[in-house]
Amino acid sequence: MTLSNGCNHVTIVTKDVDRFIEFYTTIFEAEVRLDLDEGMLRHALIDMGCDFCLHPFQVNWQSEHEEGLSEIFARGHVDHFALNISDESSFDLLRKRLVECGASEGRVRDFGIVQVLSFQDPDGMECELALWKEGEPLTMAESKSEAYAA
Repeated sequence: MTLSNGCNHVTIVTKDVDRFIEFYTTIFEAEVRLDLDEGMLRHALIDMGCDFCLHPFQVNWQSEHEEGLSEIFARGHVDHFALNISDESSFDLLRKRLVECGASEGRVRDFGIVQVLSFQDPDGMECELALWKEGEPLTMAESKSEAYAA
């Protein structure tokens, strides 16, 4: 048994917290738990379900070395994150919404034990929807032949 219970949050730097919140609340029906403007930075907690939050930061500093702020944002960026989707009908609904808003081409990759749909958030970050399923794991090369488009 693991000692942790899933992922709590992913912190992401964004140029526009309002745009970020709008995308995730509109497409995913997420709930904003916190939206705090602290002058030089603004951040929010967006509840994506199952106690997992996105934590976007909008930083409004003049210098990259503002006291106390630069360290957290100098660690690099997040390559991508994947959101667990609980059932096929929700996966299909989200796929449709993401294609309609231009965030995804709709191509689903089947990795045998999980189906994955890539999309880009409003800041251009690569993200995924993931739906666990029964099956045998496929390699990356094998999954290319199992892809289907919108």
